[in-house]
Amino acid sequence: MVWKRQQLLSRTTKPMSPKTRIIFRADGNSRIGLGHVVRSLALAEMLREEFECVFAIQSPNNELQEQIRSVCSGIIILPPCAPTEERYLHELDAYVSSEEIVVLDGYTFGTAYQENIKRKGAALVCIDDLHTDSFVADAIINQAGGITPEMYRAKPYTRFYLGPKYALLRKPFLEAARLERAIPNSAARLLLNMGGADPHNHTLQIARELDGIAILDQVSIVVGGAYTHLQQLQEWLQNKPRFKVYTNLSATEMRNLMQQCPIAITSPSGIAYEYCAVSGLLFVLQTADNQENLCQFLLQTGLAFKYEELQSILLKKDWKEIFNKVVLQQRHYFTGNSPEVYREVFRSLSLTTAMKLRLVNEQDLMLLYNWANDPEVRRNSFNTEPILLENHTRWFNIKLADPLSALYLATIGDDPAAHIRFDFKSETAVLSYLISEKYRGKGLGHIVLLKGIKKLQQDKPGIKQIEGLVQKSNPASVRAFEKAGFAYAVPDPRFPEAFRFTIKLDNSI
Repeated sequence: MVWKRQQLLSRTTKPMSPKTRIIFRADGNSRIGLGHVVRSLALAEMLREEFECVFAIQSPNNELQEQIRSVCSGIIILPPCAPTEERYLHELDAYVSSEEIVVLDGYTFGTAYQENIKRKGAALVCIDDLHTDSFVADAIINQAGGITPEMYRAKPYTRFYLGPKYALLRKPFLEAARLERAIPNSAARLLLNMGGADPHNHTLQIARELDGIAILDQVSIVVGGAYTHLQQLQEWLQNKPRFKVYTNLSATEMRNLMQQCPIAITSPSGIAYEYCAVSGLLFVLQTADNQENLCQFLLQTGLAFKYEELQSILLKKDWKEIFNKVVLQQRHYFTGNSPEVYREVFRSLSLTTAMKLRLVNEQDLMLLYNWANDPEVRRNSFNTEPILLENHTRWFNIKLADPLSALYLATIGDDPAAHIRFDFKSETAVLSYLISEKYRGKGLGHIVLLKGIKKLQQDKPGIKQIEGLVQKSNPASVRAFEKAGFAYAVPDPRFPEAFRFTIKLDNSI
């Protein structure tokens, strides 16, 4: 189905979906290729059983629409808009709220675009392979090897999912990664695929060069629907029986063809990872600047060879032994387990979108009392003694009536998850928080802090600074303050052994 603006605006009158909605935003066409769309759809396919996956894209052709609909439950067709236009930053405004997760995959979704998504309160994931922008995303995915978080300019709370463990592979290739791999009967059959679009027609150039390699029995050329040079390629292929061209193969058809071809030439992109999952002698030719990191990783780890080495390796008597060594290396990196990994990542993110803050009320008395007396809470408190109900009741009633205090309860659905309190001193707020036992260890500490700060800014706009004290023996809470952007400050004289954290409030995210 197609998501229209009026449908989204009227959704509050319809039953809410039990699944968290993920909006995937990527573009693809004959000019820029289909790589971003293909890998975003691969991620959507991994997640669609547990999440409602919707794809947002500018002006897709009919064929691309059908490809998207085969994976996603909805498609948002956006009108053409150049990234240089101001309205580009707001193209998803009608569709995004604090209840969604947004996944961006493309080179035009810079810092300002990301900030606009974050202002809506949505959880944000960026699929990246350049690490050139400054990121405000909650998570960054870069499936290339050799990348470290230090290469990025990102927020303290940003989580990183880097390397082939997070390979964005379509289902048939995940299945292939779990199978045994041996040289097929068609030992000298080669696969050539330079991407779905290949705007510079490297396909034809390489095919001409392969025509002079006699050892090859057959060359299977694969092009996509965005390839605009098909007629020129077909004219060249006349009277060349060793060459066969395939167009618009499904993922399963592509996987099956790869299994028949023990040799492949691809660009160092998503298609190279797919072939590594199937496994075989892979030769790569870099065709774009954004492929550099992945190209270096494939070559340095022995997962692939340079295209220029093709003929010399095939002429070696032991090239089949080289095949077996490469397969072992590829099997080490590509296990087919990324769906389980990604589902856990997005389950965690969905908790952040489901978390809401409300003011504490009288009915929360016993809930906060039981939480406060949790052994771990008492162990990390400055006063470790158990709290008497009489004392807690007196404190609770005073705090609820005190205009210099604000008590919030964080809930996930109808389930209480955390408590955060602010006590005001002029333009400064001192905070304390705790997370219920059920939700500890899920990486929610900094989320509670960030949502608490945002709520406080709405309710008390005059507050200019927030500070908090943390026991040095509480590393989880220390990390939460760090991820939320707090800075280490001069210790409080009353608690010199504790860390004191502060953060200035402004209009940043």
